[in-house]
Amino acid sequence: MHLALQDAETINRLVEQGGLLLKTFHVEYEKDPAGWNTEFVRGELTGWRSTLHTLYREYAEDIVTRVVARTHLTIPDGAVPSGAAHAH
Repeated sequence: MHLALQDAETINRLVEQGGLLLKTFHVEYEKDPAGWNTEFVRGELTGWRSTLHTLYREYAEDIVTRVVARTHLTIPDGAVPSGAAHAH
């Protein structure tokens, strides 16, 4: 299953959702790097990414890469397979 064969509207929604989560994470991280809200959003972002890997397997990181390119932000470390830009 190649990502280009997937429904473009679904992929765009996943990119938008990931972008919102990533932006929210960075806002919370700036406020309090070790705060509850920061860790909550980190978990939400990790869950989003894990779901991508479940659904799209080797193409999941293509979606993550689109989010990183769109937001110009890094993905925080998490317990998800590597392949995207990581920080924090």
